[in-house]
Amino acid sequence: MMIIRPEKEIGMGCCGGVCSDEDGLVHMEDEFKHHDEERKRLGELYQQTMEEYGDRVEIIFLDPRNLLAIFMYFVTQARKKQINKRTALKNILFHMKYGAIFINGRKTESFSDYERQLRIQIQE
Repeated sequence: MMIIRPEKEIGMGCCGGVCSDEDGLVHMEDEFKHHDEERKRLGELYQQTMEEYGDRVEIIFLDPRNLLAIFMYFVTQARKKQINKRTALKNILFHMKYGAIFINGRKTESFSDYERQLRIQIQE
């Protein structure tokens, strides 16, 4: 399973942290604060999943900017025949956004879809 989650990188904005100095013009301590609620929700989903399924599921958290790791996840899923190459490419091009969840390369559309897909994969 792969979850796309924004990372909190304090002071690593467009200027690479230069503005976040004590003497900088812009203080960027709260630069990614607008993602806090989503990070919390995804953390709760992670905890719930681990409590229910434990080591029967592997969860990978990736920032959407980590394109190489995301690409390798879908290549791996395609090689395992979980998804075809077309689906992998479609996911990479159109579904990489904060909060996206993929189970064996397949995007979940809702929380109920997440639970359904997860149960199916655990049973296989």
